[in-house]
Amino acid sequence: MELILYYMPGTRAERIRWILKELDLDYRIETIDLFKGEGQRADYLAIHPLGQLPALKVDGEVMFESGAIVQWLAESVPGSNLAPAPDHSARRAFNQWMYFAVTSLETPAWEMMLHGSILPDKQAVKAIVPFAEQRYVLALGVLEKAVQGQDYLVDGRFSAADIMVGYILAWFPELLVPYPGLQTYLARLKQRPAYPRAPNEGL
Repeated sequence: MELILYYMPGTRAERIRWILKELDLDYRIETIDLFKGEGQRADYLAIHPLGQLPALKVDGEVMFESGAIVQWLAESVPGSNLAPAPDHSARRAFNQWMYFAVTSLETPAWEMMLHGSILPDKQAVKAIVPFAEQRYVLALGVLEKAVQGQDYLVDGRFSAADIMVGYILAWFPELLVPYPGLQTYLARLKQRPAYPRAPNEGL
């Protein structure tokens, strides 16, 4: 299987790099610098029609949307053990946390980041940030209860759901201070050899 990951550090493409390394798959990275406008190049828009990241080319065919890619890899690579079987009782929790990651957790986190630091002042709506933070903190409270007494979110075993959630938790470590369970959980994820490191720590 030939895999090409379209990637930029600090983007949702980190989720894909993480699971590829967890699965010990060979892949090639093609860096797309969104800040230089490379996402809007005609050749890249032919790969990802929104000019965003990530995109993964699998034997010449392209997938985009990080959650879909993570789940497909978890389910499609033989022996991955990163997703419960569809008929396993843990599958309900797995699906729940996979979707929770991109809705209840990531949506307010992205609004905080977008309007708090990414958009220029004349485009940012600063009033969104406190409301988004309230919703994010509510989601953290739900996760804090979920990790009590277990190392990982689903059946006590590391899964693709931990990749989806753990990537977002690392965005705002200061907001984890009131949540000792989540601090321990994130520290455990960061100990995994495949966890995405800072650029100066290597791929």
